[in-house]
Amino acid sequence: MIPSRLDGRGMRVAIAALAFVVWAGFTATHAPQKAADFDVFWTAGRHAAAPYDPAIIAALRARFHVGGQIPFAYPPTFLLFVWPFAQLPLALAYPLWTGLSAALFFYAAAHLVRPAWLTLGLFIAPPVVLAIAPGQTSLIVGAAMIGGWLTLKDRPALAGALFAVAACIKPQAMLLAPIVLWGHWRAMRWAAAAGFGLVLASLVFGPDLWRQWPKALASFGHVATLTDRVNPSASMAGPWLAAPLAMLGAWLAWRWRDLTGLIAGGLCLTPYAHQYDLAPLAPIALSWLADYRRQGYGRAAAGAALLAGLVATPLAGLLFVLGLAGMRLWPQPRPSGLAWRDAAPLPSDSSIRGDGREAGRTPAPVRPG
Repeated sequence: MIPSRLDGRGMRVAIAALAFVVWAGFTATHAPQKAADFDVFWTAGRHAAAPYDPAIIAALRARFHVGGQIPFAYPPTFLLFVWPFAQLPLALAYPLWTGLSAALFFYAAAHLVRPAWLTLGLFIAPPVVLAIAPGQTSLIVGAAMIGGWLTLKDRPALAGALFAVAACIKPQAMLLAPIVLWGHWRAMRWAAAAGFGLVLASLVFGPDLWRQWPKALASFGHVATLTDRVNPSASMAGPWLAAPLAMLGAWLAWRWRDLTGLIAGGLCLTPYAHQYDLAPLAPIALSWLADYRRQGYGRAAAGAALLAGLVATPLAGLLFVLGLAGMRLWPQPRPSGLAWRDAAPLPSDSSIRGDGREAGRTPAPVRPG
């Protein structure tokens, strides 16, 4: 039995505070050395009336003496979240953004991993590190997705709002949300209402941005093909592969009906995904590994591969999602013997409640002595 002080709210807050200090400190020293993805966000926020203007990004490249193409391709709703940081000097905004992103992500992740202190292992997980270091949005999106899932049953309005936030920052991450959330009508209505409200709020930057965004997205799509992607469709172009992958993604979302189906299924549909886009799945992978007695060897092995950074190529991404599909088709081998039979069940990612307890279970009493 894990002492409650090592697995309660205090531990989760402490982990979040540590994440803020560590990663804000890291980026504070990293900022003067190399341009990061957040520099693009900060520049777009500084020029919120024309964030898709190529001249703005060209000035950014000249300022930091970096080559290549780094266009801003996020929807106008993302400006609502980055604009406040853009009012600060970059040397302050970058660490603050990264520290807050890491704190929110690790606090949410600590609700999925049992015992909570094992969440510290995510500090060295490649998908998480690759998201934190450049100031990517994967951590905020992951925190919103996990928070939405944790509150889905007890607080559907909050869950819907959090899912809307994730969709308004990175729409491709929520492509399969209608399938995964099917039946959770209150949460879906709140998500639609919150998303509509965020779209309306984004009009303050100018309605014409919604016309410019698809063009910026198309431009980014050409650039993304030159980067190291992990989505299976990147291995080979052609509709003959895209169509089966789309069906596989939808099937995964329907069969898993949880965050795993949402994230891994979406990996099959998106035209571009990088290793840092797997960061929202890292806490679930860690929970599989920590709870291998109940989750089985298959999930534990898949979790270990993701946490070790092995899901780093399109082929590895394809093998990963095929492995997840196989877990739904064939029973997984589990440890046998007295240790397995006597092991206390731990909550999985699909059965956790908003208060951190497993749905439908009453906590076992703690025996004295």
